[in-house]
Amino acid sequence: MFATDAGTAADTWRPQQFGNRRANDVEDPIIEPLWTGPRVLALVDRDRVRMTDVDGIEVDGHDDIRDDLAQAAGGATILVEAYLTPEPIQTLSEVAKRDRPTVPQPGQVLTSMVLGQRGDRSERLASRKEEAKRHSLEGSASDVALVAVDLLWLDADPLLDIPLLERKRILESVLPESNLIRVGIHVRPPIDAWLGSWRSFGFYKLAYKAANSRYVPGAKNDHWALADIPRR
Repeated sequence: MFATDAGTAADTWRPQQFGNRRANDVEDPIIEPLWTGPRVLALVDRDRVRMTDVDGIEVDGHDDIRDDLAQAAGGATILVEAYLTPEPIQTLSEVAKRDRPTVPQPGQVLTSMVLGQRGDRSERLASRKEEAKRHSLEGSASDVALVAVDLLWLDADPLLDIPLLERKRILESVLPESNLIRVGIHVRPPIDAWLGSWRSFGFYKLAYKAANSRYVPGAKNDHWALADIPRR
């Protein structure tokens, strides 16, 4: 979608959507853990910071994140895709709880054997509700950081036609990290060494993104795909 300046882009663009291809079909992927919490576009224009969600609705509050993001931008005009998420600022005890295996009680096992498909259906519904919650700020609105995963605009220039890997390199160079402002991790295959730690931090999905992919605001892109993190 055409925009003449970063402000117009922030008003009219929406985060790019993941496509329908299998993750293994994405060519030359870079792989990221899929952050929880709302996905936003965050604009810094001088001292003004504006965040909008996937529907273009402005996100209120988070003044501490806004202040830190404006400071990190250092006077540059930037538009980033990011997540508002608790993962980067979890305590060690919270991480340990996430990694603790759960053992079903005998009654739960019997119920599962008796209910069969009905139990599976209930689990699927519960999973959907949990996934919706994970992409909201329910229960954690005051304890989140902003994790930037893509850079869409820098000063006077849109970056949509620049390959993703280069956009990420520019993002890392223009956005210094702090406690509340982070730049998302991305790795190349193989990723086996990362899976255990990502699971322990509560991640449950992976984002596969072609290193050479461009960004199409609001549209599906089959060069981006999602996959579940394998269980142990």
